[in-house]
Amino acid sequence: MPISVQCQECETVHKVPEKAAGKAIKCRQCGTRVRVPGGSGKPDRPQRRRRPAAAAADADDIFAGVDLDQAEDTRRKICPNCANPVRDEEVECPKCGVNIATGALSDRQKIRRQRQGPPPEEFYEKVWSNSWKFLKKHKSYAVRTAVIWSMCISMALTCAYALHFYVTSRTADLQAKVAADTTNIKVSGNWLFITVPEGKGSKVDFDDKFYQQNAVLPAPHLMPWYEPPAWFWTGMTAVFSLGFGGWFWTIATTIARTTMAGEKKIKRFQFDFFANLTLGVRFYAWPTILMLPLLLIPAGLAAVNPLIAGILAGVMLIFPVLALPSAIVHMAQNYSYRAWLLSWMGRDLGRTFGASLYVFAMFFGLVLLVPGGIAGAAAAMNTKLAAFLTGQETAALDWLKGTIGDMGDGAWRFAFYQMPLTFSACFVTFGILFSLISFPLVFMLRAIGLFGLYFRSDLSLANEFADFEQATFGPRYLAFLVDIIIMVLLAVPGMVVGQFLGFVYGMYGGPHQSPVSLGLGGFASMILWGMYYALGESGAARATLGKWSIGTVVMRDDNLPLDRKLAWKRAVWSLVSLILVFLPFLSCIFRTDRKALQDQMTGTKVVWQPEQT
Repeated sequence: MPISVQCQECETVHKVPEKAAGKAIKCRQCGTRVRVPGGSGKPDRPQRRRRPAAAAADADDIFAGVDLDQAEDTRRKICPNCANPVRDEEVECPKCGVNIATGALSDRQKIRRQRQGPPPEEFYEKVWSNSWKFLKKHKSYAVRTAVIWSMCISMALTCAYALHFYVTSRTADLQAKVAADTTNIKVSGNWLFITVPEGKGSKVDFDDKFYQQNAVLPAPHLMPWYEPPAWFWTGMTAVFSLGFGGWFWTIATTIARTTMAGEKKIKRFQFDFFANLTLGVRFYAWPTILMLPLLLIPAGLAAVNPLIAGILAGVMLIFPVLALPSAIVHMAQNYSYRAWLLSWMGRDLGRTFGASLYVFAMFFGLVLLVPGGIAGAAAAMNTKLAAFLTGQETAALDWLKGTIGDMGDGAWRFAFYQMPLTFSACFVTFGILFSLISFPLVFMLRAIGLFGLYFRSDLSLANEFADFEQATFGPRYLAFLVDIIIMVLLAVPGMVVGQFLGFVYGMYGGPHQSPVSLGLGGFASMILWGMYYALGESGAARATLGKWSIGTVVMRDDNLPLDRKLAWKRAVWSLVSLILVFLPFLSCIFRTDRKALQDQMTGTKVVWQPEQT
């Protein structure tokens, strides 16, 4: 069975295998060597018997009266407490911290041990030099950040440009077709009405389809959004936007974790695009969920005075910016749920307000000032800049037309000329901009890691839970809020599918097209939600994105993973809870086993993620 051992410096509990008994391990939080109890150990070395002194010393013998077995090399300085070799210039032992001259702990070391970490006042002295040394060793990560961000934003903008091109050109085409038959086709608001003339064999031709019965369709400016190309480009825009935010949390938590472990260099890790996308959800969901209780206030004021509500909401958003260093430190821990709670973040900010404000000032001056100025100048010259870019695009298209070939003015020219030009221009522009950001960003993320190291005792870090300890209502509710965001996003394609099926249903003369479309859209959304829950909780992560972000997983009552069939059954009961306005979910507040309806009906439980699941 695993052996539990606690670090005396930071009180972190470690679980090690039996074969480590009697050996020393390195604490993953503070780097201190921790002795594992048990084991046979090495036998003590027998003391050598002292050689008796000579009865009479020879006057010519220079070694007369010297016990050679007890001779000591005084040229080598050692610690009087732990006998660890130290350099001549060192005042304190780097291993145990005692003063070499007196053999006692200094006031600084006493504070370090009382606070379970280094004194916080040292943070202001060492943050600049330490972060600069770290940046010099990790310039490749700054380059990687600039490349990944430039690629993600350029692809997102290119996909958004393709979406705009499709919707604009498709809308113009539909409007031209409506104008060709104003007798039988009318547009009113957001709907298009097709009236088929009376008479046998009468039909109306619209959008390459023949209608033999009256039909109601979305208006030309809305119809393109219900078509697959719009779905595709919208989805790709969202995917690459998630990649941008995901890399921020990946590099931020990696550097923070490395710093708080007392390591000077990041261990090599592979870039996982899909894991990066899941962290991208955290990038957008964290400030929303953190501020959700407070944002209800401006939401209520919006009905009375939208201007005051907007100003109040903008002021409230300063809090996540100030709390970001604490949040990154929490996200780097095994269990990050406290980073999502306004109460915990408020307490952390109150305890470290000066240091948090100092880090924010550093971040603003080093990372945001220059790109913010560039963005402000671009916004101020919006009209001139748009005209300049349009002129450059026209000139480039004319050159390509004359040099390579004329693709016409339709989709072929857009696919082969305009899209590559848009991506290239965005990549070069954002490559320069993010190069100005990425190097100071790596510097600042090291500073945030040092912030967590020096103010560890002031932050409410959650490092350890007993294996398979069940999560309470609070963390489960936070995970549910994150999952709600995912479910809303999944509802969009579900409702689009419902509208499309309703459109086909109306083409064949089905009555009540709008209610049918709404019902089909709801059914498609529920199928997507069931897939999200079932595939996530039976997959490798054993959790949905919301549960994974908080640090919880779903297991069977016998602590085994869920299979696909049981995960689908649990997803169905979760949807039943959704239909009942989540009232069955509240049972986990009152039950001693912390089980909600879906847990009780399937023999499962939501637990804190063990060391190995």
